[in-house]
Amino acid sequence: MLIPRAALLALISSFALGAPNYQRSDTNRPHHCTVSSSNGTADDTPAALKAFAECATDSVIIFEKDVDYNIFTPISATNLSNVEIQINGNLHLPQSIAEVQRVVNRTNRVTYSDGQHWFTFKGPNIDYKGSSDINNGWINSYGQAWWDANPVNGSGIDSRPHLMSFKTTGGSLKYFKSRKPIAWNVQVGGDDIEISHAFIDAESTGSFPFNTDGFDVTATNVRITDSVIYNGDDAIAIQSGSHNVVFERNTIGYQSHGMSIGSLGQDPQDIANVSNIHFNDVTVIDAVYAARFKSWMGGQGIAKNITWNNIRVYNVTFPIFVTQSYFNQGSSQTQLGDGQTTGRVNNASVMMEDFSWSDFTGTVNTFRPGDGSCVTDPCWYDDGLPGLNHTEAVIIECNTETSCKNFKLENIQIIPQNMKSPTAVCINATAALNPQLGFDCRNGTFVPS
Repeated sequence: MLIPRAALLALISSFALGAPNYQRSDTNRPHHCTVSSSNGTADDTPAALKAFAECATDSVIIFEKDVDYNIFTPISATNLSNVEIQINGNLHLPQSIAEVQRVVNRTNRVTYSDGQHWFTFKGPNIDYKGSSDINNGWINSYGQAWWDANPVNGSGIDSRPHLMSFKTTGGSLKYFKSRKPIAWNVQVGGDDIEISHAFIDAESTGSFPFNTDGFDVTATNVRITDSVIYNGDDAIAIQSGSHNVVFERNTIGYQSHGMSIGSLGQDPQDIANVSNIHFNDVTVIDAVYAARFKSWMGGQGIAKNITWNNIRVYNVTFPIFVTQSYFNQGSSQTQLGDGQTTGRVNNASVMMEDFSWSDFTGTVNTFRPGDGSCVTDPCWYDDGLPGLNHTEAVIIECNTETSCKNFKLENIQIIPQNMKSPTAVCINATAALNPQLGFDCRNGTFVPS
């Protein structure tokens, strides 16, 4: 049940009519810098860098309405303080893969796998403000060429950049609009951040848009609301070090991998720590996952007080999914951040405590499960699930009998599209540690207690 582009644009247009539900205090920003444009004849990055240098403090930086800007070189503005960035026009990255790679090599930037971002904004009190006009405020990344150039059985080109790193304290991201992102959209870091009315469109007309994550969060006190995320990986991924995050009143879909906690415990030497994460009032359409937790076997740490409430799923392959044995697609090894590999020892788990899933309604994708991200046999999302029927409303795989505590499921009304009874896969969520689980932890028909 794919949503036509026109319907999606109408959806974001309707969101634009409503005001965000928060008000930030008045800020004193007496300085203004307007970025000049070459009208498509040259790289406008130097003009943008000049504005960020001259208006780095107590300022407003303006990209003008109905004006196109060529941002052909990465922008790094890491000394900002009390700055509003107004994207009233449209920004364009290079359309050629070769040109992006040439720029990356020329500037001696790190590769995709190490976290290169085309835009880097850092400092206290940064407010990124796109346009409420549906025709303005877009960042156009021309990711289709990158997606179509993926090698056979590959999951992306190593030199591809992520779009934005946004790290602030007491800041906001409003009307962020991304079309055809090459890879990740926004890496969110810092504290006290409001994100609203974002629209991410990673619809592909060809190959799968690998790793086009919506928001990857390593931050505290974050609120993401009233947004549409139409992508080919996690709509939101909560990473270690995140606390007090709310994801509410959003629509996610296309070939999304849902609302994810993790992956956690990738480096077995690091202690993962995530708490107080709440997903509420979300519609999930044509996705692989809706509510998802993923941690690596052998990882360490804890994820505590996580809730998914009032979730509507339509044509979703795995509505509720928990695994503590996550691994790299196509490999039984761990790929660490420095590029080294090591065998995986199943001697620890990232503990899960006080998790709840309530008020889920909708349908399981039983006729065409999965998405275009399968490059292994069996598919990575089916691997490790023997006897899979694709009628599973709930899959909970705890690594040990003590690694999951205080799980609670309530009012789960999810129906397979073939009208068979919903089923469950449940491993090691013991009654002793999970007395309010809400169903018998066993494989077979899902029967709420």
